[in-house]
Amino acid sequence: MTLSKAKNIDNSYGNAFNLVESYKEIWRFKSFLLNWTKRELEIRYKGSILGILWNFLQPLLSLSIYFFLFSRLLGGEIDNYLIYLYSGIISWIFFLQTISQSPLLFVSGSAILKKIYFPSEILSISVVFSGLINYFISFFIIIVLMFFTEAPFSLNLLWVPLIAILQAFFIYSTVLLISSLTVFIRDLNQIVSTILNMLFFLTPVIYKAEVMVPKYASILNSTPIAAFLTLFRDVIYEATHPSWMVLSWLSLFCFIWYLFCHFVFIKLRSSISDLI
Repeated sequence: MTLSKAKNIDNSYGNAFNLVESYKEIWRFKSFLLNWTKRELEIRYKGSILGILWNFLQPLLSLSIYFFLFSRLLGGEIDNYLIYLYSGIISWIFFLQTISQSPLLFVSGSAILKKIYFPSEILSISVVFSGLINYFISFFIIIVLMFFTEAPFSLNLLWVPLIAILQAFFIYSTVLLISSLTVFIRDLNQIVSTILNMLFFLTPVIYKAEVMVPKYASILNSTPIAAFLTLFRDVIYEATHPSWMVLSWLSLFCFIWYLFCHFVFIKLRSSISDLI
């Protein structure tokens, strides 16, 4: 398909806020999406000796460092700190790795975007898909750790895939927004990197806000990322069902956030191919 024809098709459904038409178009390119997701996974480990084993090693290395540094400080305050820590780290890594790729997503994919037509959302979806696959691979480690630490197992672990998919939905919306805005504001690449570094320490990934900063605990626990950590820890660490209140407001927030991000993307998409 020629580029000029591609632009006409892209604009014909892209300028209207029609979710059904948008995703019908994406569905037409499902094979391309799967191949691009496979490419994302291959590129991540291209030239690596250990390859996919890094999915296990990276969270384990992070876990070892933070456990060594904070176990004495927080180990007495948090029972089974190892499981508490790891259940937060793998969720954070999913968020961090995916969002950190988003600023230059369209810029780095400019060559193929200019050559052939496909819905540009596919670039965002494939990044999130590859991150979600890595999350589920990393999740198997926590099952092993729970066995060795005699942590309680329960059927509530079946909630993990659903919560992970909800987090992927939130991340996809954010990736869509950042990747499209960065085409127009190139400084967003540095801004996002700085915010991610700050957000790690402002989010209770390695600590309990009630223990470290009880005065500001309600504020730190009210962010979407902290809410996802709460849900994961409910079903993994606490071995109970997720907080219905947190799950309800977070689901509503993710839906509204998606509508906003998709609306911004739709408004900008017609100009993206001209600027990258």
